[in-house]
Amino acid sequence: MTSLKKTRYRFSKDELKELLFDYNQILDVLPSNRPKSVKIWDETLRDGEQTPGVFLTLEEKQKIAQYLDEIGTAKIAVGFPAISHQELEIVKTISQMELSHATILGISRPRTSDIDACLHADLKEIVLFMPVSDLHLKIMKISHDEQFKIIQDAFDYATDHGLKVNWVFEDGSRARPEHLLRIGQMIINNHAISMILGDTVGVLQPESSAYLIEMFKRELKWNNESTELGIHTHNDFGQAVANTCSAVFHGVTLPHVCVNGYGERAGNAAFEEVVMNLEGMGIKTGIRLEKLTELSHMVEEIFALPLSAHKPIVGSNAFSHESGLHINALLAHPSTYEPINPAWVGQKRRLYLGKFSGSSAIVNALETKLKLSDLRIPRSVIRDIVTDVKNLQQESSKDEKQKLFQQNKQLVEKMRAGISDTEFFKIAKKHAAKYLKNTWAEENCSDN
Repeated sequence: MTSLKKTRYRFSKDELKELLFDYNQILDVLPSNRPKSVKIWDETLRDGEQTPGVFLTLEEKQKIAQYLDEIGTAKIAVGFPAISHQELEIVKTISQMELSHATILGISRPRTSDIDACLHADLKEIVLFMPVSDLHLKIMKISHDEQFKIIQDAFDYATDHGLKVNWVFEDGSRARPEHLLRIGQMIINNHAISMILGDTVGVLQPESSAYLIEMFKRELKWNNESTELGIHTHNDFGQAVANTCSAVFHGVTLPHVCVNGYGERAGNAAFEEVVMNLEGMGIKTGIRLEKLTELSHMVEEIFALPLSAHKPIVGSNAFSHESGLHINALLAHPSTYEPINPAWVGQKRRLYLGKFSGSSAIVNALETKLKLSDLRIPRSVIRDIVTDVKNLQQESSKDEKQKLFQQNKQLVEKMRAGISDTEFFKIAKKHAAKYLKNTWAEENCSDN
């Protein structure tokens, strides 16, 4: 593995603009009135912590919050104060940090006890959330009218106690339009800071995300102190980033993200991917892009959840090349096979020598590794070197690689494991043995 040496490329920036056609900039491909800037709302410490097997200490949450603030994140959701006294104290400690940029948020159901917990955590701004689809309403056994009153009462209580309020439509992507709009108008009339569409189970497509945002803009009456629109997406169908960006193109200014796309099930919209997509379309995010890889790797280590080598933007393969044809083109100009300059996001370009490497790649590697300024190697010798490099990779033991792969998978699974079924049922038996049938307890508390 090596890096491209500093060089003068064959094409200038002006020439590249003439040589590369950009379909994203065609008139009417995307809405012309899309936002010029957005405020990044990070959910890593809240939704991200719900990644299976992940648990964050106070010190870890503080470290991540500090870094998110330093790189320009606008809002950071840090936890759910009502779920436990320990969580309340964690949220309170983070809310008292002297951050220079970010607003700290805690989440709350539309209940006075939840709102009180946020007040006890010294929060100035909260996030009210509640499921709004008919499925959830049926489970909760409440009607549309009853839910409307619950939400209104919660807003009254929160604002009466001096809190600024954001609203999240949980499961909004599966709620009836008339119910969304009725609640949405009430949210605007209550001067909410923001109104967030939640695609809680990741079922939207970019087109339907755009449709819902346009529906809100068209059907609701916005006051002068305009409530900002946001979106919270999940990645169950691999569309979280696409749905988030589509929503922004149609008017959303508060995209929710999680570093590395962590989160429940298949995760959330990835911080680094959303940011780079929006910046690439000329939408300012306020994020220090050169810190994205450092942020990603710090959170990866704290979460103890390894990233794929092919992770966009921050993965180890994101700017790596082996093909001889690709490497030759990169020597002419990196834009041939890199849409992003790796330095922009704190990455480095890497060249791998292997089966697909050509003579030019080998020569470049020799120049770099051996630091030869005037290399003169006969073609026959270059061919021999190329052959040996390719053979070395092809002759390396696949069995050994497969063995290491399986070992790594087992280690990763062990790291992400929570409480096992056996451990859970032992705890259940300890506290509720007299309520359990003997056969059930014996079967489920087995050490096997």
